[in-house]
Amino acid sequence: MLDPFDEPDDTDATPQLGNPEHDLPKTPSVDVDESDADPEVKETFWRSVFLTNVAIFALTVGPMVAYFRGWWTVGAAAAVLGAIMLFRVYQHYRAFERHQDDERNA
Repeated sequence: MLDPFDEPDDTDATPQLGNPEHDLPKTPSVDVDESDADPEVKETFWRSVFLTNVAIFALTVGPMVAYFRGWWTVGAAAAVLGAIMLFRVYQHYRAFERHQDDERNA
């Protein structure tokens, strides 16, 4: 009879899994030269990335500080700051979009 607690002698699972470096498909590499991009587009992009990251941080940490620490004023202020920053990202994006449309139509 087979013992359910009897383990096989070979405990190395590596041969069963294969070599991931060899078996996975190769991802093509792309060389990107940022100097080709429009400076206004780069500035808008990086400003939006920074403000969005700060806003998401404030919107997530603010409620946690309020709930876990009981610092309701600090948590509410952080959440409001995050919401305002997200709104500013939206406004900045819309202004950029209007500016691009004006340049295309001119």
